[in-house]
This record gives sequence, C-alpha cells and structure tokens, in this order.
Amino acid sequence: MEQKHHFTGLTDAEVLESRKKHGANILTPPEKDPLWKQFLEKFGDPLIIILMIAGVLSIGISFYEYFGLGEGGEVFFEPAGIFVAILLATGLAFYFELQADKEFTILNQVNDDEPVEVIRNGNATQIPRKDVVVGDIVILNTGEEVAADGELIEAVQLHLDESTLTGEPVCGKSINEEEFDKNATYPTNHVMKGTKVMEGHGIFRVLAVGDATEQGKVFEAAQIDDSVKTPLNEQLDGLSAWITKLSYGFAALIIIGRIAGYLISNGTDCFGSMEQIAPFIAYVLQTLMIAVTLVVVAVPEGLPMAVTLSLAYSMRRMLRTNNLVRKMHACETMGATTVICTDKTGTLTQNQMQVYQTNFYNLKEQKLGEDELSNLIKEGISTNSTAFLDFSEEKVKTLGNPTEAALLLWLNGQHHN
Repeated sequence: MEQKHHFTGLTDAEVLESRKKHGANILTPPEKDPLWKQFLEKFGDPLIIILMIAGVLSIGISFYEYFGLGEGGEVFFEPAGIFVAILLATGLAFYFELQADKEFTILNQVNDDEPVEVIRNGNATQIPRKDVVVGDIVILNTGEEVAADGELIEAVQLHLDESTLTGEPVCGKSINEEEFDKNATYPTNHVMKGTKVMEGHGIFRVLAVGDATEQGKVFEAAQIDDSVKTPLNEQLDGLSAWITKLSYGFAALIIIGRIAGYLISNGTDCFGSMEQIAPFIAYVLQTLMIAVTLVVVAVPEGLPMAVTLSLAYSMRRMLRTNNLVRKMHACETMGATTVICTDKTGTLTQNQMQVYQTNFYNLKEQKLGEDELSNLIKEGISTNSTAFLDFSEEKVKTLGNPTEAALLLWLNGQHHN
C-alpha cells in the first residue's frame, strides 16, 4: 500500500530566518539612473547634437545682427525655434519611455502578488509569490506558474512548459530515478521559476528564490547593455556626419571664394594702412557670418521631432495590441527586421496546438452530429482528457496537456459549428 507523506513545512520563525539569509522571491530590477540623467541622455542623439551646435551658432548670429547691425528683436526667433524643437523632441522621447517603464513596473508588481499554495506550520495556505522562501513546501496544480526553483517531493503525471528557459513546450517531471532524462537541460526532479504546469500535480521544496533562480540569472544577463545601435540610429549617425561634412565643406568654399574674390578685385593694396585693412576685416567677418548661417540652415530642425513623433505613435499602436515597448527605438528595430532566427513552438506560433485534419472511420464529412458514432467520439474525447478549456475570456484558453487540449478545442468548434 502506498504511503502518504505528511508535510509540516516551515514555521513562521524559520520563514523569517530563511528570508533574512536568502532574500525575498523578487527579481532585483536594474539600478536606474536619476530622472535628470535619463533626460540628459536624450541629448546624445547625433541630430540633437547638431541642432544644439546650430542653435549656439544661431545665437551668435542673432547677437551680431541685433547689436552690430541694429536689427530688431525678431532676429532671435530663429535660435528660439531651434531650441524649442530640441526640447520638444527630447521631452517627448523622455516622457513616453518613462510611461512605458512605469507600466513595466506595475506588471512586475502584479506578477509578484499572484497567490501560491504552500504548506506552513502543518497547514496548507496561500501566500503572495514574493513571500515564498527557501525551504518552503509548495503545491503545484495544472495551469499554475512555478514560483521558485526547487526539488520535487511528489509528482503525479507532471508535465511542465519550460519554453521560457529552454524552448521545450512539454517537459516530463518525475521523482523516480529510472524515469530521469539524462539529456534534459535541467534535472527531471527539479522545477524552475517561471515555468508553467501543463498537466498533473506535484509538491516541491524550494531551493532558490529571486535572483538566485535560473530565471533570475537569465533576467540579469538580459540587463547587460551591449551598446548595439538600432538601424535607425546608424542611419541617423550617417546622416548627421554627412550633413556636418557637407555644410562645413560649403562654408569653407564660401570663405575661400569670397576672400579670393575680394583680393582679386582690390589686390594687395588693401593691406597698406589701417584705413585699408578695416574694410577687409569687416568683409571677412561678414563672410564668416554667411558661412555660419549656411551651417545653421543646413540642419533639419524638424527631423528629430518627426522621428520622435513617429516612434511614439508606433509605441501607442503596439500598446493597443498588448505589446509593451520599453525603449522607443525598439519599435523601429522590429519594423526593420527581415530575418528572424528562432526555435520552435511558442516563439512565433500561438503556443496552442490545433487539430489540422481528422479521419474518423464512417464519420460523414468528418463533422459531428447527434448520431451514435458522433456521441461516442464526443464521449471518448471528453472523458479521456485531463485538459480543460477556459471560457472566462473572449478567446478560449487551454489548460493541461497540449494534445488533449487540441482535441477539446476541435470538439468545442464542432459544437459551435
């Protein structure tokens, strides 16, 4: 006769000691820069840098025209417009990315508060996922997400979806050594945080929580900034370099051409006395102002604003389809993708098996009706399935074995048709 185990779990004092020693079951978010630094980072865009240089030069021109040439205050409209464009572009990018970061934080908090069934003080109870500690006895049921890394104590027909870590949509788990898979990524008698129970049930003892879990290690590795530029950033870098070289080249040609023309027209006599040198100096200053004006005019003030608005609009559209984007330029990267290298189920597909074709003998047109054969098929699929269909939302969700769930989906579709 099979002997049933009675688990007492941790006491309240042991829970506090374990949490003090091993930490809470929360993934530590990457250290964030202060808001002012995040805002200043937006000024590192190559086009914004060119605009700021153009703005400073434009201020110099405006002061010369206002004080040197006696023109009105409207000469300051040009530099003011440039700096307004800079502030709008950087401000909008900062605002949208800040909002996306807040939404990510809210999602993570909700996930940490999900209830988990554990055994403590000899009783089964529910606690938030973030309160699970090393040594806890956790109960697993179909459809639940594993709260932490641990070793199985009991396992009955237990199958997990480990696609978030290994790409495997169905992975069998057992505590019997003869059933262990030596080629498995993780031991057959271990379960990992973030994986989902597809079928069966089990009990495991927590070995690692939070950052110490396999999911925590993946999360930490994903935070490494490899400084890879997006296609748009690379193109903007090239455009800014091209604009800079071209405008500086034309400015240099204007300076050389005008000075050469002046010397050809007046000869070397213009350097005879101070009265003759003064007009030449004034001419050179005027030439420099023309060259600087050309550089300022060559800069497309509206381009950073147009790029920011288009990316912000893309973020909003993706949010409406339940795709939350943290970095604005990621929208452009995904849009520019031409080749995706991926594995199998659960990455590009819906991670939900479907019946493609049926071949039931003597079933007319492979459609169920009210005849004896149809009822036999219905009964056979329904009673021999451990999977479930979740009708709580508009789109039907499946729980349990993917193959059996696919048969139930087919059966449900036949009923509605």
